[in-house]
Amino acid sequence: MLYRVMTICLLSILVACGPTTPQLSGSETRTPPAITELAITQTTTPVADDISVNSTIVNYRGNPQRTGVYDLPAIRELPEVEWQTSVSSTWLMPPLIADGILYTGGGGDGFLYALDLQTGEKLWATGGFDQMESTGAIAGDIIVAGGYSNLVQALDRHSGEPIWSFNAQYFVQGSPLIVEEVVYIATAQACYALDLQTGQLIWETATGEEDAFMGAPAYENGVIYTTAGKRLLALDVESGTEIWHTELATSFLALAIADGFVYVGNMDRIFRAYDQNTGQEVWKFEAGGEFWSAPAIAGDILYAGNVDKYIHALDSRTGEKLWSFETAGDAVSEPLFASGVVYVSDSSHLFPSGTRHLYALDAMTGELLWTFETVSTFLPAPVLDDNAIYITTRGEVLALK
Repeated sequence: MLYRVMTICLLSILVACGPTTPQLSGSETRTPPAITELAITQTTTPVADDISVNSTIVNYRGNPQRTGVYDLPAIRELPEVEWQTSVSSTWLMPPLIADGILYTGGGGDGFLYALDLQTGEKLWATGGFDQMESTGAIAGDIIVAGGYSNLVQALDRHSGEPIWSFNAQYFVQGSPLIVEEVVYIATAQACYALDLQTGQLIWETATGEEDAFMGAPAYENGVIYTTAGKRLLALDVESGTEIWHTELATSFLALAIADGFVYVGNMDRIFRAYDQNTGQEVWKFEAGGEFWSAPAIAGDILYAGNVDKYIHALDSRTGEKLWSFETAGDAVSEPLFASGVVYVSDSSHLFPSGTRHLYALDAMTGELLWTFETVSTFLPAPVLDDNAIYITTRGEVLALK
C-alpha cells in the first residue's frame, strides 16, 4: 500500500465527493495454462496467553507471517450486497474483523471506526491518529493502531476508550504486529517492542535514517522481519538485536514470509526471495512496475500484485511465472487466498474517482470467477469472513455475501 504520497490530493478530492452506489458487472476472462498441483496452506492464529478467556490475536493479512491465507470456504460465485454503510467522507483502510465487529482506519481523518458486522451500524469512532494507512491489530479486548501523529494507541475494542498510548517519534505507516503479549511497531527509522497491556517500551532498535514506504513487519520462529528504506532486516524478537540485513540501491516495499523465504518487492520493479536465515537473495522476478503490495503465499505458489495492472502467480521456490491476470486498474492491492480462490482489487494508489473492481480468481489457473464493481477513488484489500467479504471504499463499508 502506498497511501502516503496520495493523501494531500485525496483529501481535497474525497471531501468534495459523496459515497457512490456500487454496481455488479462481469469482466473478460483470461485463462492461462493450468497448473498441475496446488498445495493449500492453512493459517493458524496464535492465542494470547493472559488477555482474556478464548481470546485470539488478529493480525493484518491473517497471521504474523503476513501471507494473506485464510482457512475459510471459497466464494466462487458473485456475492450480493447485504449492507452498505457510510462512515466517513474520506478513504478507508483495509478492515479487520473480530467477534462480530469490523474495524477500519480513516485514511484522511485519522479516526479508527468500529461497525457491527451484521448490520453495518457504526459503534464508535476514536481519533488522534492524524492520518492512517492501516487499521491495526487485535488481541482479546484490545485493538492497537498507529498513524501519522506518531502515536500508537491501544483502545478497548468494544468502546473505543483509550487504554494507553506510545509516541513512536516517527509516523506509523505499516500495521502493528502482535505476538503473544508484545506489540511490534516498525517505522522507517526504528522498530519498537511494547508491552501489550501497558504500552511500556521493551526494546527499541534503530533501523534506518530516511523516510520511506513502510510495509507491515512480519514474524516467525523468534525473528521479526522488517524494511527500512533501502534495507531489509531480521531482528531478534526478544532483544531487537540485528541478526542480518541486506541493502539495495532503492527502497524495499511490503513483505511476507513462508517456507524459509522472505518475499519482498522493491522500487527497482523487481520482486525477490531471500533466504530467511541468512538474508541471501535466492531468486528475483522483474515486472512492468513496482510491487507495492505484500504477496499472498499458498503452498508452492505466490501471488503478487503490481503497478503494471497485473497480478502475477509465481512458483514460490524458483520465481518462475505460472500465470498473470490483467486488471482494469492502474495498480493491484494485496491479494488474499482462501480454499483455492484469490481475491484482489485493482486500485490502491492515487487515482481520480472512477470504476474499481474486486476480482475472484481461480488460484490454480488465474481464470476469472467473478467481478464486483463499484465507483471510488481507490479500493484497498478486502477482509474475509465465513461466506462473506467486506470491502472499504471512499468513506463506505460494504458487506458482500
